[in-house]
Amino acid sequence: MRIKKEMIEVSILIKYTQVLIIFLVIFSCAKKTTQMKTPKDAHKQFTAFIAKKKFIEQPYPNYYPGIGKEKIRPILTEKINQIAFDFKEIAVNRNPTDKKYLEKIEIGLSRFKDIYLVLDTEDREMICTYIEEIMDIVHLKSSNGKLNRFMYGVNPTELPKEEKWTDSNGNVFIQKGNEVSIIPAKNRKTGKVHKIFIFNETGKDIGVISNLKIKPNEFKVFDLMDTDTLKLDNGVEFMFGETYGLEVEDKKSQVSGLGGKFLVKYGVPDNAEWAFVIVPKGEGD
Repeated sequence: MRIKKEMIEVSILIKYTQVLIIFLVIFSCAKKTTQMKTPKDAHKQFTAFIAKKKFIEQPYPNYYPGIGKEKIRPILTEKINQIAFDFKEIAVNRNPTDKKYLEKIEIGLSRFKDIYLVLDTEDREMICTYIEEIMDIVHLKSSNGKLNRFMYGVNPTELPKEEKWTDSNGNVFIQKGNEVSIIPAKNRKTGKVHKIFIFNETGKDIGVISNLKIKPNEFKVFDLMDTDTLKLDNGVEFMFGETYGLEVEDKKSQVSGLGGKFLVKYGVPDNAEWAFVIVPKGEGD
């Protein structure tokens, strides 16, 4: 009995030892940091980076059209420069590590939350480019996915796959997850009539012509000749352009295109050539 008891105790000890080793390995990996060596010319590079004018037009291969909203240029510049100052403070420290730099990237990106929704895709790309320039100054090779999450919301490798299909009119539909975009086919105006499905997902009636209205959560299919224009009383217009097919004038972002599984969800008839949803202002594609 004594031998059996000692064997049980040894077995338990071995199991606890294995668990402890696994925990230490995981803890070690989670806490692993890399000691960084600050380049001799880092101070000079930081000074030059902070001083240069930012968010201005740039040529290819790093094309950037320039800031779309001039009034936010100083705001973005200040936020970018603050990240550079944070990096510079770490760089002059006796113990710079990749972890410290990564923490400053995280903090720096969080400063853009208050204006993130007004940034264009090109502006977000430029912010990431500037941060990469700051990283290059101290030879930090990776942001550990932080820039990807800022740019795309997720890691690009986790983004939904892109699906494409072309309808009988030559329009190309591209679906990524719940988002559907349309590349219209080139158009030749011949007086042909096209059927357009419009669903009202707002809380108000949408007037069309005379007493014709689309009530909330209802749809109508319109016969639109390629030489005419369909005007809604919320400012949205549907017309056929000179070069491409159906075009939508939507200055208040009230229209979303439908495709794929959403055609079934919204009950789009098979004979409808285009399908759209009218949504509250600012919620469209």
